[in-house]
This record gives sequence, C-alpha cells and structure tokens, in this order.
Amino acid sequence: MRTWLRIFLIITSLLSLASCNRNLEPDSSFIAGSQVQLKVAGSVIHTYDPLTWQLGYNPTTREFRVSDDQMKNYYIVNCSTIPSSVGQKIDATITWTTAGGTKSIKGRFEVAKAEKDRYWLWCGDKKIQTGVTVRILR
Repeated sequence: MRTWLRIFLIITSLLSLASCNRNLEPDSSFIAGSQVQLKVAGSVIHTYDPLTWQLGYNPTTREFRVSDDQMKNYYIVNCSTIPSSVGQKIDATITWTTAGGTKSIKGRFEVAKAEKDRYWLWCGDKKIQTGVTVRILR
C-alpha cells in the first residue's frame, strides 16, 4: 500500500510542476513594432510620440522615462542593470499613469529585441504579460 501512496505522490508532484505558470512568448505585435511603448496584458498603455513626448535616461540609476510634455501621461522603468543584448534577464519595476491613477509592476524581464539604442523588454509571466521599450540616450 505504501508503494501506491509513493507513486501517487510522485505523479501528483510531477503534474503540479508541469502546471506551474510558465512564461509566455513575447507578444508578436510588440516585438515586430518599432515604436517606444508600454504594453500591458495585450493593451498598449502609452506610445512615445516625438512631437509631444519626451524621453529621459539616467545611466547612474538605470532609469528610463517616457512622458508627454505635460507629465500627465508617462511610464518609468527602473532596471537592475542596463539592457545590452538579446536574451539578457533584467529585474525591473515599471510605473505608469492611467485614467484612474498610477499603477506599478515588478518582474523579471528578458531583452526580446535590440536595435541600436532601443531595447524591447518582455515579461511573459501569466499574471504580468508586459512589454516595454526603452531607449538609451547618448
């Protein structure tokens, strides 16, 4: 009887591990895009417009800012390290404005795409599913 109990526990453990939240692949429209933007759970929250928005970057604090000229709409990304190459893992906190106030998330992001001074960071955690583009200003 104990053997059956052990087998049951092993099978239950394996099924439990198999059902854990796995990271989802990056949103294809986010990765294919060329815009600097914040996308949360499939919805674009903010998109940088060079005519009415500003970019900011502080290498000392590893902070990226994207805001409209009135600072009413923005997102701020604080990274554990500065993005440099595809596949790199970065812990980040993103804070942004919405019509209802300010929201924030923390997560482990992966550099999903890199072009010159721009980096597309993706967190595929099922609860977060967030993509954010940051730009290093030189």
